[in-house]
Amino acid sequence: MTDEMYCDPDDNAIDLVEIEFQDGTLYFKAEDDDHLESDDFRKLEGPKNAILRNLNNQVLMKKSGMDIAVLEDMTDCEIQANAPQTTFIMQAYKETVPNGLAIAILVRSKNQIYSLSCQNKELQFKEGAAPNHIASTTSDFIFYQKKVIGHEKMQFESSLYPGYFLACEKEQQGYFKLVLKEGCEEADKFMMFIVQYC
Repeated sequence: MTDEMYCDPDDNAIDLVEIEFQDGTLYFKAEDDDHLESDDFRKLEGPKNAILRNLNNQVLMKKSGMDIAVLEDMTDCEIQANAPQTTFIMQAYKETVPNGLAIAILVRSKNQIYSLSCQNKELQFKEGAAPNHIASTTSDFIFYQKKVIGHEKMQFESSLYPGYFLACEKEQQGYFKLVLKEGCEEADKFMMFIVQYC
């Protein structure tokens, strides 16, 4: 018995009209390459504001005058009093080949916007908004927001470092800091967050 595969020629097909061999590399030219999309991220309209909490109900907050985020115990009044450093802007992006909900995490502090970056596997807030267009399939600003199976919690995986997630880690000074941590097979409660849109 032979295996047969059905292929619709109009479904995701590219008509190739030219083939060229240069310096040991074979190049194809599409008939109408004006409609081809590059692999990239493009900012979507309508960012959402959110309060982020860990499973201990501690609230994520950008430390004033610093480029780090910490998690602290706060009442609702304290969250409001520390706004906008406790209110994060979740900016969604469309990507050519979807891998999940691609987002950038931003925060406003003292009339300035800061974007969360995971460059060199170190988390820091960089001054300025995340770019409108990222001409790459990975970025230090893009995280994939994923629902944790069996929970109403979220994880945020780095697009630049697949398998690395936002996590909270206890520092020697006793506070919890937001870090980038390599994931493991089992669910890690320090990598789970409650996202409360406001």
